[in-house]
Amino acid sequence: MKELISNMNEKSLKRPKLILIGGDLAGGKSRFSNILGDKFNLLVINKDNLKEIAGDNYFAKNREENKKLSVLSFDIMKYIIYKNKNTLVLESNFKDYEMEELKKITDELNYEVLSFVFKGDDKILHERFLKRLNENRHYVHKSEDFTKLEDFQKMLEGLRKVNYIGKKIFVDCTNFSYQNEKKYFDEIAEFLKMSVK
Repeated sequence: MKELISNMNEKSLKRPKLILIGGDLAGGKSRFSNILGDKFNLLVINKDNLKEIAGDNYFAKNREENKKLSVLSFDIMKYIIYKNKNTLVLESNFKDYEMEELKKITDELNYEVLSFVFKGDDKILHERFLKRLNENRHYVHKSEDFTKLEDFQKMLEGLRKVNYIGKKIFVDCTNFSYQNEKKYFDEIAEFLKMSVK
């Protein structure tokens, strides 16, 4: 019996861990995920980066083709989860169906999950989004027109309905002060059972 309990404890200690970073557009999620990667020496997968690589190799001529690049990028993320043996950070504007798929996979593979859900002031995020579009953004991020605040807000509504899995931490991304907030790094250190650098 002692041996069985010992094996169960060992198995639970070796559970793979997944940190999800999602939520509002233009909230600084990619930057935050990379800060975490550097601070905790973690592999970070940004869906936008995968989409850009796919877009460089297969030029998406219209919105429908661009959506296919997005589906392909998410499929690559799922493949990495299946092959992963260590803690992994995934960052994206996750959709409802994607989170449902992630729930099935993480349940099947016994992942422990921590989700950071970003939400900010609509107008400030919209201004930030438009400014970013005018910078040297990759063409794959310009397929949808969110120049009107109402269209941008409609997109945010959909993103805010996503039911994140695991333990959830809600982040106000109206400004970027959260990127230096100790409480978030402490949460991750606790989740990873390690100390902050």
